[in-house]
Amino acid sequence: MKAVEKNIKTLSAKNMRGRGYTFNGDKKAAAFIEQKFKDIGLQSYPKEEYLQHFEMPVNTFPNNITLKINANSLKVGVDYLPSTDSGTGNAEGEAYYISSDVFIKDAALVEFLKVDLSNKIVIYDQEEEKNRITWNRALTTKILQARASIVLFDKLTFSVARWQVPQPRFYVLREKLPADIEKISFSIQPKFFKEYTSQNVISYIKGKTHPDKYLVFTAHYDHLGSIGKQIYFPGANDNASGIALLLEIAKYYKSNTPDYSIVFIAFGAEEAGLIGSRYYVEHPFFPLDKIDFLINLDLFGSGEEGMMAVNGAVFTEQYQLLTSINTKNEFLPEIKKRGKAANSDHYYFSENGVPCFFFYLMGASWPHYHDIKDNQPLPLSGFKGAYKLITTFGNELQTSSK
Repeated sequence: MKAVEKNIKTLSAKNMRGRGYTFNGDKKAAAFIEQKFKDIGLQSYPKEEYLQHFEMPVNTFPNNITLKINANSLKVGVDYLPSTDSGTGNAEGEAYYISSDVFIKDAALVEFLKVDLSNKIVIYDQEEEKNRITWNRALTTKILQARASIVLFDKLTFSVARWQVPQPRFYVLREKLPADIEKISFSIQPKFFKEYTSQNVISYIKGKTHPDKYLVFTAHYDHLGSIGKQIYFPGANDNASGIALLLEIAKYYKSNTPDYSIVFIAFGAEEAGLIGSRYYVEHPFFPLDKIDFLINLDLFGSGEEGMMAVNGAVFTEQYQLLTSINTKNEFLPEIKKRGKAANSDHYYFSENGVPCFFFYLMGASWPHYHDIKDNQPLPLSGFKGAYKLITTFGNELQTSSK
């Protein structure tokens, strides 16, 4: 497990800057994985490079930000975060609370549309933010007239946006907002890229008996990046742990030459909306119908409650094989199943007819998700069992599919 822990530590380190799109974090992580593939002895796919580049729009935060309420400077990552789609701005203003009635009652909306928001910073609740896509145009346009927006949340999590709105926006912990607010000031300068170049990292082992049949193992390496040099999102569980498992599986098959060809893909831009995996599906290195089965790995830092198989309810024969292996060997406490879900990089393969599972470990020992506390050391309570189960399952797939 020393190599596993070391790889997770390296990918979660500060110099990786959250493996996002500030300070070349994604490129540093991709270079690390490419070198690991080479060190293991994996080849690039014939007539292809290890890196498959693609472009995407993305909103980033390369500069430090500030948010002050009255005389109190809030702490980014602890008290507040920028909204992922925040625009730029440097100003101060008065607080204006938007009543929940404005979002659901026509009469309240009519009155709100009369308010002068030019010197205001509007404040509203997370429940309204969740329904933002359903707001009518008049409400959206009016809120954007304010100098900034603050959304009150009970818990802070971050993500990645592929757009930027023309207004500074912040997510603030409800408990950090005082009852009496005299003044709010802020400074934020995000950078929006219309065409940011990121990459997938791809390698393979040629099968000794059926080289034209493929098993594919995938895991995303990207995470949420950083907010300037103030904070970064380590992403130890999500998904340095999955990459660490991918590398261990690669070592196994390099030492135990498979009958089928095995492809290993470390996807970029999963957190931005499955961009890297979608690009690969649209630009595959070999026909997708040559893939006998694909296994996607994400969130392998815990495991005391077992493992979930997304698509387990779809590919029932393979799920039965998986559970029979686990029952016989007791690798993990339990294997659960669910149906289709667009929640990781297996999705576009599944939608294009590729049989696949998305595996993730379950356990209350690691509650941190999309926050600055998702850092090593991880419990890794189910990691060894998952490794043994998945490699055994991979071997059985090659036998049962012949």
